[in-house]
Amino acid sequence: MSDIEKQDHPDRSVEQLSSARKSKFTWKPVAAICTALLVLYSSGGVIPSCTSNVEELWPSLNVDADDVCPLIPYVRPETYLKDNSTLDRIIYDASYRNQSAAKLSGAVQVKTDTYDDSPLVGDDPKYWEAKFKPFHQYLAKTFPTVFKITKLEKVNNWGLVFTWEGSDASLKPILLTAHQDVVPTQDATLKDWTYPPYDGVYDGEHLWGRGSADCKNLLIGVLEALEELHQDGFKPKRTIVLGFGFDEEIGGENGAQHIGKHLIEKYGKSSFYAVIDEGGQSLIEQDDIYLALPGTGEKGMVNLVIGLNTPGGHSSVPPAHTSIGIISKLISAIEDKQFDPIFSPRNPTFQEFQCVAVHSPSLSTPIKHAILNSEHNKIANGIAIEYLSRKSLDVKALISTTQAIDIIHGGAKSNALPEYVEAVINHRISVESSVNATVQKDLNQVFEYAEKFDLGVVYEGEVLKNKTAKGYFTVYKESTLEPAPLTPTNDRHWEVLGGSIRHVYEEVAMPEKFAEKPVVVAPGIATGNTDTQWYWSLTEHIFRYRPGLTPTLETHAHGVDEHIPFDSHLQIIAFYYEYLQVIDEESD
Repeated sequence: MSDIEKQDHPDRSVEQLSSARKSKFTWKPVAAICTALLVLYSSGGVIPSCTSNVEELWPSLNVDADDVCPLIPYVRPETYLKDNSTLDRIIYDASYRNQSAAKLSGAVQVKTDTYDDSPLVGDDPKYWEAKFKPFHQYLAKTFPTVFKITKLEKVNNWGLVFTWEGSDASLKPILLTAHQDVVPTQDATLKDWTYPPYDGVYDGEHLWGRGSADCKNLLIGVLEALEELHQDGFKPKRTIVLGFGFDEEIGGENGAQHIGKHLIEKYGKSSFYAVIDEGGQSLIEQDDIYLALPGTGEKGMVNLVIGLNTPGGHSSVPPAHTSIGIISKLISAIEDKQFDPIFSPRNPTFQEFQCVAVHSPSLSTPIKHAILNSEHNKIANGIAIEYLSRKSLDVKALISTTQAIDIIHGGAKSNALPEYVEAVINHRISVESSVNATVQKDLNQVFEYAEKFDLGVVYEGEVLKNKTAKGYFTVYKESTLEPAPLTPTNDRHWEVLGGSIRHVYEEVAMPEKFAEKPVVVAPGIATGNTDTQWYWSLTEHIFRYRPGLTPTLETHAHGVDEHIPFDSHLQIIAFYYEYLQVIDEESD
């Protein structure tokens, strides 16, 4: 058990993990108790001992929003002030819109689905050729300009690396990534689709089909942006690299893993200005403010397999509990013992809700106080956690290690005692924790039930508790990923990204929408993982963000009727058209 550690108590992360700003706020114990009551019982009527004195207990915040969560100034390329006609054409021209829709529609029509049991490329080359050769042919036919101005390298046969060489070798290159593959559709749900999933139907407002939102729209949008830049005479000083994996939906081991190794060999570690991949929340409205949330971190992941071996026999003479019964009790206990939520500055969600607290006109004053004091005060931190945990399952998952028992199987016949049964638990690990700390919690519970039912325990092939005549548990990690390194958000890279987002959304795409409520750009984190896990060594500046004004959840990505409002696709093109010019004017 040398590689397994005890899980840290979440309180340590509140004070020990922070090296950021010192709180300006003083927490009063009486007010803390009052706020807790207001939070926990806000729907239960008046609390006489608190409500009449709230204003006295809570003096005005006197918060300087620029210290806590500044509105990032617009960042525009020089060309925008001279001639923004290309942007206008991308966003507003009907002919351009139709041409762009045809390009994305054609990409959706090429079926590139991948499955969990897909073979390695070397084991079955024809399997991958059948899926991705047609897609590569489509890209070459549709984007001849990009294929002409860039150098194309094929990595592990089907990974695509396009390089548009810059004129200044002293500038670090930028890596823009997307993936070619899509999740499969289920035959049983085909009848529920508005349009067939691989028809790529464009109805004038939306484009429908598998991959339209995840993430052929990003891949095609980046290529379209390069076309427009070249057409306008742009010659990059900073090298632009596009990296398109082909099995992101099943972990990226065939695609992005090999692309990452290739780029390390070619450029070296810490050699890139930044990496931008899919992810993040493009734009959401929360507590009456607009938030754009580029992902600056990712949760970790572990799939833990728990098996139980017991003697077989005829079911007419059963023990009190079969292996299925025992593992069911264990699973129930694991589900009942959730991981404690953690709200600390290590988590980008912490900064997200700091931004909500200072900018929201509707969030209650007590909750604002709790969030803004939570970095340095345990009581405030606890109240903030309680509030966020009740807000939604999505928000709770952002501040917790989650657990989902996704697979269970065992038994072979109705009159035979099951000799082996197993369950697979999928954990998404909070950024403050680790794979080992997560596994330790489950392993502790396995030991508890091994003692209760006189069973042995074998972990990763090592006998931790001797096998008995009644059987034994086996526990092993099927796949693991530690939480990602965090991207800094206190430097020019962050300002350039955030300022470009605000510029494109507020000045180009929909100025009327944001006239009264500007976009607050804040760090975010997603509950899933992306191909960026294979690019950690290239740069500390990894941003997971797909531009566009449509909230990710509204696109039905991975589900029935996946689609995008086509405006959001045009906004991808506009963003990269501007951003690539902006970073060309930046130093490293």
